[in-house]
Amino acid sequence: MMRGRASVAVPCLVLGLCTVAILLGPTGDVTSEAYDQNQHHLLVIRSFAGQWPTPDLRDYQSATAPLWHLVQSVPVALGVPLAGLRLLAAVTGAALVMLAARTAAGLGGDPRLAWLAAPIAVSPYLLSGSIWITTDVPATLAVAAALAASLAARTGGGWLLAIGAGIRQTTLWMAPSLALLRWVRAPHGTRSMERMRAAIAVMMPALIVVGVLAWLWGGLMPPAYRDLHDRGMNMATPAFTLALIALIGVPFVTLRGARDLLVMPRILPVAAVLLGVLAASIVPTAYDQDAGRWGGPLWTVIRQSPVVADRSSVLLLLAPVGALALLALVKRAHEAQRGGAGLAIGLAVLGLMAVNTANSQCWERYADLPLLVLLPWLAAVGVRGHDERERRGVLAGALVLGLVQAGLSVPMVLMPLVTAAP
Repeated sequence: MMRGRASVAVPCLVLGLCTVAILLGPTGDVTSEAYDQNQHHLLVIRSFAGQWPTPDLRDYQSATAPLWHLVQSVPVALGVPLAGLRLLAAVTGAALVMLAARTAAGLGGDPRLAWLAAPIAVSPYLLSGSIWITTDVPATLAVAAALAASLAARTGGGWLLAIGAGIRQTTLWMAPSLALLRWVRAPHGTRSMERMRAAIAVMMPALIVVGVLAWLWGGLMPPAYRDLHDRGMNMATPAFTLALIALIGVPFVTLRGARDLLVMPRILPVAAVLLGVLAASIVPTAYDQDAGRWGGPLWTVIRQSPVVADRSSVLLLLAPVGALALLALVKRAHEAQRGGAGLAIGLAVLGLMAVNTANSQCWERYADLPLLVLLPWLAAVGVRGHDERERRGVLAGALVLGLVQAGLSVPMVLMPLVTAAP
C-alpha cells in the first residue's frame, strides 16, 4: 500500500508542479535547461518538423542523438503549441520518478523503499529538465528502464537501451551492465559460448544505433559540436564523479555499512582511497571554464574553495570518500543478493564515469540524474534481508538527501521562475 502511495503520489506531485510552471511561468532563458531548449533543442525540433518525411540527421543544432527531437517534431508538425511539448517533457520526468520508486521497492523487497526516489523527484536537474525540453530526463528514463528490466529478468532491456542511445548516444555506458546480467543469470549449465552470445545480443541494438549515427555524422556527435564536446578527454571527470558519489551515496551508507569497510580485506578500502586521491591529484581539477571544468552546484563550491597547485581541495577530500562509499554500497548489495544486481549497478556507475570522461566538458548535469537513480537502487539491494534498523537508516539517508536536493532547487529552479514571471 505504501509502495503504491509513494510511487504514484510523488510522480503526480512532480507532474503537477511542472505543469504549473509550464502554464504560468516565464518562457525566456531563465535556467540552463530553458536556454538549451530555446537555443538548441527547440530549433532542432522545429527544423525536423519542417523537413518531414526526410529530416536531416547529419548536422543539426544539438550535440545529442536525434530521437527525442524527432518524437517532439511530430506534434509540432500537427500544430501542437510549445506548452504541449513541454507537458510531454513533464510526463517523462514523472515517469522517471515512478520507475525509480517502483524499482527501489522491488529491489529491496520493502514497499517503503519507494521513498528512495524522493531525492531525484526534487532534484533541480529533474525538475528543470521536466519543465523545459532537453534530452537529459528522457535519456535517463530509457537507460534506467533498460537496467530495471534486466534486473527483473525481463526481456526488452537491449531495445530500451537502444531507445536511450537514440536520444543520447552516450547512454552506451549501460551496455556492459546489461551484458553482465545476461551472462550471470543464464540458466545453470549454459555453456560459456551461449552466455557470450546472449551478452553480445543484448548490447547489439544500442551499438547499431550509435554506429549508424556515427556513420551519418562522421564522428560521435553532430559536426557543429565537436569543438565543444569532442576535443579530448576531460581527466578531471573521474574525481568530480567520485565527489558526486560521496555527496549522493554517503547518506545511504548506514553505520553497519561503514563497519563493513573495517572488516573487509584491508587492500580494498586502501585501494579505493588511493584511487580517489590519485584521481583528484594527478591532473588539474580546479575550476576552469576554458578547460571544461564548470557547470553545476559542486563546481560553484569548488570555485570558491582553496586550490593547491591547480588541484581542488574539495575534490581531494571528496573523491576518496566517494570511492569508499561506492565500495561499501556495492559490497553490501552483492552480499545481499548474489544474482549480480549489485555488481551490475556498480559497473553502470563506472561506465557512466568512463563515458563522461570522454566528453571535453565536465558538467554536473551529465552525472547527477543517473547517480540519483543508481545509488539509491544500490542501497535498496543492499538492505534486502537486513533488519528494520538498516531500512530506517537508508530511508533517513534518502530524507536528508532529498532535503539537500530540494534546497538546491530553490535557487536553481524556483527563484528563476518566480523572479522572471510575467
